Amino acid sequence: MSGAAMARPAGKGQRGVTLIEVLVAFFILFVVTLAVLQMLSMAYLVNLGSLTRTDLTYRAQRVVETIRLQRYRVYLLGTPAVEACCPVTDGSTMTIPPAGTCDAFWGPAGANVMETNARYSLSYDINANGSVTVNAVPLTTGANLYLGPTANKAVVYVAQIQ
Repeated sequence: MSGAAMARPAGKGQRGVTLIEVLVAFFILFVVTLAVLQMLSMAYLVNLGSLTRTDLTYRAQRVVETIRLQRYRVYLLGTPAVEACCPVTDGSTMTIPPAGTCDAFWGPAGANVMETNARYSLSYDINANGSVTVNAVPLTTGANLYLGPTANKAVVYVAQIQ
């Protein structure tokens, strides 16, 4: 056979990728990449919300433990509690300020619940049945705020104390 007889007809059996196929492949890759990036940014925001709730829950637990300690001191040991900064009688209600006269009690030198430039506000109610409800709410104004959309990440922590 001669070389002319072995040659293939033009246009049949050619291999390669056309420009349209390459563009479609890039478009599909682009859409998948955008979806992955969207999931990563959403996961980041969810993690920031979880961080806020965890921190607020920890602070609320510290308030309850401080109230338990103060009630123990008052009712079992008979020693006076710091009533102005931590009232522990049934029906007591208090908003824990981030600054003021109770800094030594609620701050790092005492119960270690509030910090300078706190990003949250705390308040508690002691009911007549011995339950304590602590509300921990992130602040929405100021320079030192939680990152991300945390305005709706408030924590209501309820505990039974005796």
